[in-house]
Amino acid sequence: MTTTIDAEHARRARKHYELPSYQAFLRRLGETLEAHMLELIRGVGIPTGQFDLAWRIKSPESFEQKAGVEDPEHPGRLKYRLPCDEVTDQLALRVVCFLPAQVEAVAQAIGEDDGLTVRELRNKGSRNAEERQFGYQSLHVLVDPGPPLAIPDPPKDYRVPRVEIQLRTQLQHVWAELEHASRYKGAAGSRVSRKFDRAAALIEMVDELLQEIDDAAAGAAGADEAPRRTSAKDPGEADAPPAARPIGNRLTARALRSLLAELFPDAPPSRGTGSEEWIRRHALELGLDTVEALRSTVRSVDLAGIDRTFREGVSWERNQVRCLDDALLVATGRRYIDVAERLVPEDDEAQRSKRPRVLGWRLKTLREAGVVD
Repeated sequence: MTTTIDAEHARRARKHYELPSYQAFLRRLGETLEAHMLELIRGVGIPTGQFDLAWRIKSPESFEQKAGVEDPEHPGRLKYRLPCDEVTDQLALRVVCFLPAQVEAVAQAIGEDDGLTVRELRNKGSRNAEERQFGYQSLHVLVDPGPPLAIPDPPKDYRVPRVEIQLRTQLQHVWAELEHASRYKGAAGSRVSRKFDRAAALIEMVDELLQEIDDAAAGAAGADEAPRRTSAKDPGEADAPPAARPIGNRLTARALRSLLAELFPDAPPSRGTGSEEWIRRHALELGLDTVEALRSTVRSVDLAGIDRTFREGVSWERNQVRCLDDALLVATGRRYIDVAERLVPEDDEAQRSKRPRVLGWRLKTLREAGVVD
């Protein structure tokens, strides 16, 4: 629960915030970001009827309330000394999509966009509320809009504020709106909270099931499509390119997890998501930014030979991430070692020395085993 500790500071901040020219600037900024986000969403292939994009400017009343709150890490101090510069949700956008993979694809597109610099990405749900055990896991991305967007100039003595972009599935959105309304109506007692907890758990399960259904349907459609094109082709006609489905083809974190299970079904998954994101960055750096590109690269190497080489004389199992690490090493050789060295954090001198050395030893071992030419 936030506490207002300086009402006068908050009133002065509100007056500064309500300046007509600043409010007009925020509206122009919102319109610019709305148009840009539409381009990003369409660029990742989400159909028009499967997402909703909205934005709002924080009300002066809400801004005043936030401007005077106490810093929870420093009791007795203001959290925002310069509220117009520091409050990060003066302008907020919300993207609501049908499926979790669509949410993830939009988040990835934001992260890769030249016009938006991501400063923070949070999984934010009602776990922040008291005694709450489940939440809707809404993604909140804080971004700094940059020059490539041709954003309008703010009034003198003001700056372009940090902007919040909220990403949810439709089920998460319904849950969040109802939970928010019940708290403000004073109906969020322990009995109601337990019901929200149950609903949140079910929503997570349904979102995953709907995603699996959509992935399966897309896979079946892709498998059926090729024979139809072949049989309908006139003599001498070139093969038609496959229908594009960017959402299902982009190498998102979710897509990588599914692909790892498909390519290495006998290997255990890695612990946590950190190592999966680590290996995904390696694939992206190699230019393998789609599921099909990574799949075809991995299937072009002798997976059984790699497994046989590294299984001899060891009692531990290579997990899926290690299997992919080895497959990419075989497929791209010295180039992979260079990429791996480049991706080691600059301040980790020990790993910067060790990682290329270990990969070099592995590549030499695989050559001696006849797995690599």
